[in-house]
Amino acid sequence: MPSHISYAGQLATKLQDFRARGQKEASKNRPPPNAAVPDQHESELRSEGEGWLSTEQRLFDATLTEVSRGSTEARQKAIELRTTFEQLVRDDTAISTVEAELAGERPRLVKATVGRLKAETDIRYFKATNNIHEEAVYPESKLWHFGVMAIIAVAEVVVNAFFYENNQGLLGGVMVAIGIAAINIGLAVGLGLGFRFKNLASTDKKVVGWACFAGFVLVAVLCNSLFASFRSEYQVVIDPSEFSQVKEAFQRAWPEALLIFRGEPRFQDHWSFILFVVGIGLSACAFYKGYTLDDKHPGYGPKDRLYKAAVESEQLEQDKLRQKVKELLHHRKAAVQAALHEPATQVGMLARRIADLTHARQSLESQAAAVQRDFQLVTEAYRHANASVRALPSPAYFAEPPLLSTKVDGSGAECVIAELSTVQDELKVLGDQHREALNAKLKALQDDTTSVLTTTVSAYVAEVRKDAEDQISRLTHTIHRVQAA
Repeated sequence: MPSHISYAGQLATKLQDFRARGQKEASKNRPPPNAAVPDQHESELRSEGEGWLSTEQRLFDATLTEVSRGSTEARQKAIELRTTFEQLVRDDTAISTVEAELAGERPRLVKATVGRLKAETDIRYFKATNNIHEEAVYPESKLWHFGVMAIIAVAEVVVNAFFYENNQGLLGGVMVAIGIAAINIGLAVGLGLGFRFKNLASTDKKVVGWACFAGFVLVAVLCNSLFASFRSEYQVVIDPSEFSQVKEAFQRAWPEALLIFRGEPRFQDHWSFILFVVGIGLSACAFYKGYTLDDKHPGYGPKDRLYKAAVESEQLEQDKLRQKVKELLHHRKAAVQAALHEPATQVGMLARRIADLTHARQSLESQAAAVQRDFQLVTEAYRHANASVRALPSPAYFAEPPLLSTKVDGSGAECVIAELSTVQDELKVLGDQHREALNAKLKALQDDTTSVLTTTVSAYVAEVRKDAEDQISRLTHTIHRVQAA
């Protein structure tokens, strides 16, 4: 569709050009004195002026058509609003919709509640049978805990590498240090884990726990005494890469290492004694890290984590349900609130359309007057310039005022504005008639929201728990005693 440009004084810009044309035509005594109609120059200017008037009329007609279409749409909107208001006021399905949503979510919530009840029963039984009254204590991050143990192991490797340095330098000591650290730290961590059994109620478990502690003391003293004695023997090994020589060094170190249990430790030098002390310290740290790797009651930590995960899962499902219920009721309240404000919105839109059409009509009239004025100005300038030069009398039509024949018409705006005003009044009346009922409906929905979230959902959660308990009861096998006849 071609676009039309509004008039912006284009005719007035031809003033000097037409003065020059008038003088040029006068030098040739044109137009002749007996001419009855304007010459081609005035006809050209008239044609252009008529074109600009037609353009302004088309611009106004386009605005009029658009606003008229908006008037029809507004009337249709008023009819739709009336139907919408009546539907919203009569709609009483909010509670039934919530109940349907609750029914659809029941299986998932029952499943989560069953999982939580089973985990709760399991952990309660474990606490009761082991006489546990405190909460489980365990590291939040197993990775961090193992990281600390890795640091202890690396520290022992580094320390032992210097102590076992031989004629091959630190590299020869590192290989031995890695093996010693693996044995020392690994056994200490494992025995620390086993020492936790002393906290359980069962006598045999306590025996196992204290046996692990005794084993740790024995192993820590024996191993570190052996490693200290082996250090002295390892220093004199000619070829540490030869396994038989290293084995013989261990065999020679064993008798000296066992002497520590007779209270007669024999360390060849003070470096061996320092190695023994450092090894005992690192073993104790590793034993403690193993003891605190999980809760001090073996099995309590996993059960507590499982129970907390079940509680979190159940709470998450309940929160999702509450959020869905809130969204359902919120959408209904939002629809009522939108309906309350819709008449005012439509009235404002119609007011803008009326203003646009009024402005278009005023613009049509002012632009038409400007075209007529500029056409008359340029035409008179052309005639005056011609008359001032020519020697013959001017044509008779020079005395007639130059006027454009095309007329613009903005009267079509009146009926459209009247129609828009009528629709505005209808919308205002419609909004006033239903405002009280819609406000009452909005208050009822707010009350329903409060009631559902406090009473209905709480009762629903209680019913879910009852269903979960019934499901557990159905899955529990019961032995029925058969009475003798």
